[in-house]
Amino acid sequence: MMAKTIHLGDWVTYKPRATNGNTKVSEAPQAGQLIEQHLENGTTVNIVHNAKGHNDWTLAKHCQLVKRGTL
Repeated sequence: MMAKTIHLGDWVTYKPRATNGNTKVSEAPQAGQLIEQHLENGTTVNIVHNAKGHNDWTLAKHCQLVKRGTL
C-alpha cells in the first residue's frame, strides 16, 4: 500500500514537536493545515497552522492526511 503524499494546504493530523526536537508527549495529536515543508539535516520537517492559530513544527513522518486543501 502506497502512502498518500501530503501537499501544502492539505489538512493533517500530527504530533507537535518541542523546539529541542522531542515529541510533546503530554499533547494528543492535533489537526491543522500544512503551510510549509523543508529539509533540516536531511529530514523533512512540516510546519502546520493549527486550529488555535499557532504554527507547530513536526516531522513529515508524524503527519497523516485528513483531506485535501489549498492555501
